[in-house]
Amino acid sequence: MSLVYSFLPDTSPSKQFHNAISFSTLEAGRAKCEAIQTRQKKGANLPSKDRSYNPRADPTQEPILLKNAVVWDGQGQVLENVDVYIENGVIRQVEKGIQVDGTQGVKVIDVAGHIVSPGLVDMHSHIGVDGWPRYTSSIDANEMPNPITPYVRILDGFNPSDNAIRIVASGGITSVLALPGSANVIGGEAYAFKLRPRSTVSNEDMLVQANNTEDTEWRWMKMACGENPKRIYGSLLHMQPSTRLGMAYMLRKELTKAQALMRQQDDWCHNAQHGRVDTVFPEDIDLESLVALLRGQVLLNIHCYETYDIEALIRHSLEFNFTISAFHHALDAYRVPEILRRATNNITIATFADNWGYTKETYQSIPEAPKILYEAGVPLALKSDHPVLNSQRLMFEAAKATHYGLPPQEALRAVTSTPANAMGLGHRIGSLKVGYDADIVIWDCEPLALAAVPLQVLVDGVPLFDERPIEPAENAQQATKKHSVQTVPKRMDRAKSFVLKNAGYSFLNNTLVKGPLNLVVENGTIICTGSHCASTSTDMLVYDLQGGYVLPGFVGVGSSLGLIEMFFEPMTGDGNAPAIRNDNPKDLLRAVDGIKLGTHQLEAAYKGGILSVITAPMSKNIVIGVSAAFKTHAESLLHKGALLSKAVALHMQIGHEFKSDSFPTVSSQINYIRQLLTDNMANNNYYGQAARGEIPTIITTHNKDEIASLVTLKREDLPKARIVIHGGTESYLVAQFLKEADIPVVLSPVLCTPINFDSIHCLTGAPLTNGTAAHVLHKHGVKIAVGIPDNSYSRNLIWEAGWLAASSPSSAELDSGLISEEDSIRFITTNVQDIYGLATAVDPNEFVVYSGNPLEMTSRLMLINTNEGLYIV
Repeated sequence: MSLVYSFLPDTSPSKQFHNAISFSTLEAGRAKCEAIQTRQKKGANLPSKDRSYNPRADPTQEPILLKNAVVWDGQGQVLENVDVYIENGVIRQVEKGIQVDGTQGVKVIDVAGHIVSPGLVDMHSHIGVDGWPRYTSSIDANEMPNPITPYVRILDGFNPSDNAIRIVASGGITSVLALPGSANVIGGEAYAFKLRPRSTVSNEDMLVQANNTEDTEWRWMKMACGENPKRIYGSLLHMQPSTRLGMAYMLRKELTKAQALMRQQDDWCHNAQHGRVDTVFPEDIDLESLVALLRGQVLLNIHCYETYDIEALIRHSLEFNFTISAFHHALDAYRVPEILRRATNNITIATFADNWGYTKETYQSIPEAPKILYEAGVPLALKSDHPVLNSQRLMFEAAKATHYGLPPQEALRAVTSTPANAMGLGHRIGSLKVGYDADIVIWDCEPLALAAVPLQVLVDGVPLFDERPIEPAENAQQATKKHSVQTVPKRMDRAKSFVLKNAGYSFLNNTLVKGPLNLVVENGTIICTGSHCASTSTDMLVYDLQGGYVLPGFVGVGSSLGLIEMFFEPMTGDGNAPAIRNDNPKDLLRAVDGIKLGTHQLEAAYKGGILSVITAPMSKNIVIGVSAAFKTHAESLLHKGALLSKAVALHMQIGHEFKSDSFPTVSSQINYIRQLLTDNMANNNYYGQAARGEIPTIITTHNKDEIASLVTLKREDLPKARIVIHGGTESYLVAQFLKEADIPVVLSPVLCTPINFDSIHCLTGAPLTNGTAAHVLHKHGVKIAVGIPDNSYSRNLIWEAGWLAASSPSSAELDSGLISEEDSIRFITTNVQDIYGLATAVDPNEFVVYSGNPLEMTSRLMLINTNEGLYIV
């Protein structure tokens, strides 16, 4: 029930009330009662076409007119050939043929038919409190060890100089909700920031609501349930909560205290109307934000995955009469739309596009979940959880969701207007409409295409980056067009003799050959590929690919596929060897001894076109062990053809991450590698084979100077060794030396970030850098492969490689570094085979078929052919 307070002025300012509180104390309490009532009267903020001034506007910024734009407005509309006029940080006009007075100092930008969208909104980020590089001294996302911390505020730790801010903004992200981490049951207050650095270097000046005098001001809070608080407090700190039962109790207990305080405040305000108070206004800084939540002044964001966790939090919300703005991550939410509807409001699900598999909570997720949520009428937002995922690539998350069935304009809405609405800011940000803040992205191509990046980003009407030439747009809507994919007849499943006709392209012979082509397979063997190939018998099955692409199966490297299913469930893996010094070759770990096949992770890789993987042991040691190569679709190592090689390469790793009591310095790590290999040069063991170049030596490192030391190691001590750099973020800085030393690089991740000190020179790509490490290495002739940085990313391997072709720089400086589509395919097929010495082990009769160009987000994997026959995906 809403209380109304009406206070009459007191004519005796010096009067003491019941000899308990002063008049000034009474008036201070009354002012707080008035503030409560005033806030309760304010409703939701509404957009206004008459809005002409943005309180965050830069007074020195000239008006801007964007000419000849295709506007995707963030609310589902597409406007062709319109202009956008920006003044005082606000979008003032969106229409055709806007004319401006040339004497008014308006800057005109001809976007030449490119798509222009609202700035992206990432409603789950830890930017500013978990910054780049991740120095221990600057990580401020979780206040430990109390699991209940509603009283801490992100604003008090937000670093406005975080290197990530400019990088993330370069991806088109203009606003973020910076949240506390998910270790605590109640993590504290979040804040909404715009990613336009201010000359004042003030985090308050970066707030979306900075200088606001008119709008209802929202607050935000973070809670978490499920595995994170259980693991951190129960398993690691050995304190409550150790179960979901304990979490629920602690949350309800704190809400009960907040509810009691709220009622005390309401009673005090009621009594203060008649001067019947002799105590101060009841307050408690520990409970203040929770009281505000119960009063409807705070938008609550909850980290939850499992269905029963979601149900529990909705149950608590009904018990204590508060609303939940959004469940975050919530990978199981697609299963329980009816439970979501039990809440008093339409809860937003802020989820990943396809990040999965590292915990039990994430293991059962499916990439079609965003589509299912949308079809169920659940508000859908896609977010990054930066730096878990690089927020710079938020639009790529939306693009992946379209691949799995989410309509394109809904995908854009999921990173613009929907998160803005869930944050209570949908009247200002997240839409390209008249009266909204001028947060705008000019895209280089269709935003949902692979590797789409901004040409320019404006925040409050202020351009963030140097101007780039804008060439006329080509095929602006290409990526939203669906390929026509026929349903493959069930009789084709497991077939070993068949004809695939009308292939658009084939890459089976290490060269991309344009069709139309026919492919004839007889008893599992490809007997003919070409325009004139035909069936060898009248009863052979025939399928028309209608321009599909035929490629060799991809080879996945750098992951732990086959050795672990869920990183946070040790029972699902082989185990992680400790860092110890042991020179005995007989103790060297072999991945082949711990591989488990027929798993969900391997199935996902297989359905992503990866037919074979190379996996090294899991170890914290400098010497990791010997990798094995095996088929992703095999049920066990006893399966015929399952094992391609039980000893592919010797794997090692160096860097800060691998310092230990045995190897406290990087220099001791490199010296150990030198001693181990040179001492075994003549011996018949894996160390000797690596030293003599009989098997490759794969060394994981990212730092340019550590890579330089390995180049020197090969030159001076191990001239025959086939050293390969794995990781390689800064390898481009010594590209010429790598070429001269014949040292290949397996880039993992291929789209790097400066998350660690060892990778601070990462090339993040346009619009900040002209190309990436891959483009520089390619220019210098270094052999490249693309690795899998995390098991959950395996099904995205073709896109990771394809990004390099789609984002090749066009300047003369890197012309020789241009990466073609053929190159991208080689990076995950033949280059991997050459680098790891598996060219003869991979079956040339195994292939995958895509409905169209596999480097386009709309293309789908249709068929997989292995030694077991044809598989319909």
